[in-house]
Formats: sequence, C-alpha cells, structure tokens
Amino acid sequence: MELLITVKAYPEISKKLGEVVCVAGIRTDVRPYRWVRLWPIIDFRDLPPASSFKKYQFVQVEAAKSVKDSRPESHAPDPDTLRTGPTLPSDRGWAARRPYVEAVVTDSMCEIQHRQAVDGTSLGAFRPAEVLDLEISEADVWTQAQRNSLNQLNLLADDRKELEWIPYRFRYLYRCEFERCNGHRQTIIDWEIKQAYRRWSREYPDDWADRIRSKWLDRLCAPDRDTVFFVGNQFGAPKAFLVLGVYWPPRQPAEQLGLLEV
Repeated sequence: MELLITVKAYPEISKKLGEVVCVAGIRTDVRPYRWVRLWPIIDFRDLPPASSFKKYQFVQVEAAKSVKDSRPESHAPDPDTLRTGPTLPSDRGWAARRPYVEAVVTDSMCEIQHRQAVDGTSLGAFRPAEVLDLEISEADVWTQAQRNSLNQLNLLADDRKELEWIPYRFRYLYRCEFERCNGHRQTIIDWEIKQAYRRWSREYPDDWADRIRSKWLDRLCAPDRDTVFFVGNQFGAPKAFLVLGVYWPPRQPAEQLGLLEV
C-alpha cells in the first residue's frame, strides 16, 4: 500500500514488543482515500535511512490486516518492505497537503464517536468548533513491566539513546459543531508536542509550559488557522479517543476548499 503519513505518536514501551510507535496516514493507492493505522512500528528510532519517514511524507509498505487488532484501519506492516517517497511541503498555504486531508475530514468528533459505535471506526479528522484550553497535568509513571522491557532494550543496544519518559500529559478541551455536543477532553500523544517538552524544559525551565500553550493553543488553534484534529482510539478502550496530531494551515474561504483536486 501507499500512504501519506499524517500521524506519528511518541514512542511507547510495550511489555512484549519493546519500544513501539503508532503511525497512521491516508491511504492513497485506493479511491476513495481512507485511513490506515500501521501498528506496530518497532524501534522506529533505529530504522535505516531508507525506511525512516516524516509527517506528510509518502511511504510504500507491504501490510496485512492485523489479526491481533480488530480496529478496521489497523494493519501490521512488514518493516523490511518500507520505502519512503516525496514529502509534501507546507508552502503556498499547505496547498499540496490540502486535497488529501480534505478527503478524509468529517463533520465532528461526535460524528466519529457515532461511527465507532456503528462500524468500529477508530481514526478520523474534523474541525473543532471552539478550542477552549490546553491542559497540562502530571502523567502516569511507567509500570514495572514497562521499565523491565526498557532495561532489556538498553542492554541489547548499547549505543541507543534511552527513551525518555515524559512526566506530563497534554490535553485539548474543545467542543465540536454538533449542536448537542457536551464538549471533549482528549490527551495529545503527538511526537512533536512531547519533543517540544523535552527541548523546552531544558532550554526554558521557568516557562516551558507557557511556550507549549502558546504554540499548541494560541498558534495552532488561532482564528486565522484552518485547524483540523487527527484523532484515534485505543485498542483496549475503543470509546476513548486521543488527539494524534494537528493540521493547521492558513484559513481559506470555504468555496476554495471545494475546488481542491489531487
């Protein structure tokens, strides 16, 4: 399959698999375009250059429907077949990226939750009507089993930089367009926000939280941005959705969006 990568979560520690990353994107070798989750991507940080990819980059990979994950979008990739293609730029108002994202945008988070109840939908994209806040709170510590798995990984790879536990959880509070929406409070697991914490907490120890709020709330969700949330649920908790990433090009008139073509 070929897909445009739109989601790359911060690595997690699996008791059985070690360091794993959840990746999702828009499958582009079929019509209509559809969501695909690649799980698991094991040891992403150790992938060779030919297989390492960025967001908004095309990749080709052989993948089969997962037998261990019943979510309809989930596929198990063969990492040896993963090859990267071009990366879509963000110039000209993200013009190259827009047609792909617009093809999978739905009406609201409430609509995605309804679809999940009907057909198991576990990935989606939508425009929040109003982003109310970005909440920063203490995160759960790794379990002993996760720590044991991490220690084993470090013993097997002496030159690997140890994965850093992020002690804070970041959540968006927002409401969607659905008139009976009661609001949503969802954790952000995007790699970028956690990397920002790692960097800014060292460089700006007194105001790193203000900097994160300034970017992810005031900038990415500003009135002049056409903000879209990418969301996905958890295998063990299908009703619980997370914010996997944010798409935030300059806002354009609605009539222009209807004319986009790939």
